[in-house]
Amino acid sequence: MVDSDDSISWWPILAGHFVLDATSPAPCSALALPKPELISDPGLLGLIASPEGYVVAELQPVIGSDKARFLRFSSQDGEWVSMRLPYPLPSRRPLRSDGVLSCAGRLWWVDLSWCLLTCDPFADAPALTAVHLPDGKALKHREAWGLLDKYRCVGVSAGKLRFVDMYRNRNGRSGAAQITVWTLVDDSWTLEYEAAFTEICDDPSYKATGLPRKIPVLALIHPTNPDVVYFFLDGHLLGVDVRARKVVECEVYELVEPSVEHVASRFVRAWQLPPALCSGSAKETDGGMSEELQQLHLRDENEEREAGLS
Repeated sequence: MVDSDDSISWWPILAGHFVLDATSPAPCSALALPKPELISDPGLLGLIASPEGYVVAELQPVIGSDKARFLRFSSQDGEWVSMRLPYPLPSRRPLRSDGVLSCAGRLWWVDLSWCLLTCDPFADAPALTAVHLPDGKALKHREAWGLLDKYRCVGVSAGKLRFVDMYRNRNGRSGAAQITVWTLVDDSWTLEYEAAFTEICDDPSYKATGLPRKIPVLALIHPTNPDVVYFFLDGHLLGVDVRARKVVECEVYELVEPSVEHVASRFVRAWQLPPALCSGSAKETDGGMSEELQQLHLRDENEEREAGLS
């Protein structure tokens, strides 16, 4: 830092976490959360909004204990509150930090190998509930280490939680690579649709992209149209209407980080901008998608710690 007298001094860089209000007039306002040292794992830190404000919360499971620490910051109170909650999972298996989602007034901690944990963070005494992945989708501890977020994700689409899974069908003769999308309804998973990648690649819409016939890396599910799933493939972001087996969007993506070989679903998030922040006119696509596709924005999540099966 150069001072007014041209001398040079160094200011320490402190780790911190900020809540940004993207709808506030420029320049956007941001609040630095107090006491960042209380946060132990940013991958287990979630944000949920309400008409009265917002809550930031971190779940801190304790290995070998039937309790978990719940750390909560409310915009109304302006301070952290810590409490102990009964932990509904076996304590011998650590919870993966594959992301935290806000849906239906609740926070959802995602473990792509096993389950989701959820609670109402606004409650005076939050109660954790475990929701396991669909039958046959649970993996063993440390199975698919370092690869799981390339082929699975949980996201919010059309106001509901969706589980997207890519796998190789071992029941058929061909062993074809498949993709399935499940919807969580009343704490139970319902299979919405499934398709083989050979079916997608055989469609003229895929051939028109000029991309090779190979298995892509999963990126995300569209935030308002659960039929559309996005993939990374050879430097492109590929939008596919999986139910129709058709490509609806294909563009070169512009993520600065990570490198192509490391892209995965944990590096991007999707959301819709408020109308006041949207610019330009939307064009109708061949797949019947309208302004929604134009409002899909990607955010580089490379600052999050490296994820892996715990």
